[in-house]
Amino acid sequence: MGRTVLILDDSESIRYIIRVYLMTLKLDFLDADRAERGLRLLGACPVDLIIADVNMPGMNGLEFVRKVRADDREEVRRVPIILLTADKSPHLVDQSEQVGANALIHKPIGSMALTEVVCRYLQVSTPVSDDFLSPTSSASPSDPTPGKAFRV
Repeated sequence: MGRTVLILDDSESIRYIIRVYLMTLKLDFLDADRAERGLRLLGACPVDLIIADVNMPGMNGLEFVRKVRADDREEVRRVPIILLTADKSPHLVDQSEQVGANALIHKPIGSMALTEVVCRYLQVSTPVSDDFLSPTSSASPSDPTPGKAFRV
């Protein structure tokens, strides 16, 4: 059974890069350039994971997470959400946790870091490092440096 990931980012380039980074996982993707469109897609299509940018025009990623977590449908509320950000503000970690995000990844995104976090939340095996498109040092989940993931 295929897994579906909703990628929510106002940058078409970032959405494309994320799909390329994750192509070894053989996932299906839904794309949205605005949080409102992402919410409509969630209403129409089941997804297994959401990757959303924090800073978007209109509704930002934090408000998007709030709305997903407040959805009437349990299958929508329980979808893991990974937030992406270029913002280095220390308060963003607390905000992400408060709204119910599962993880936060700082841009620039490394393919290995992103793939490891996605695999963790989809509960699939991480491909061997030779399968990655760009070398990134292995990151511990608590390391908040750019391109590395950490649990919130």
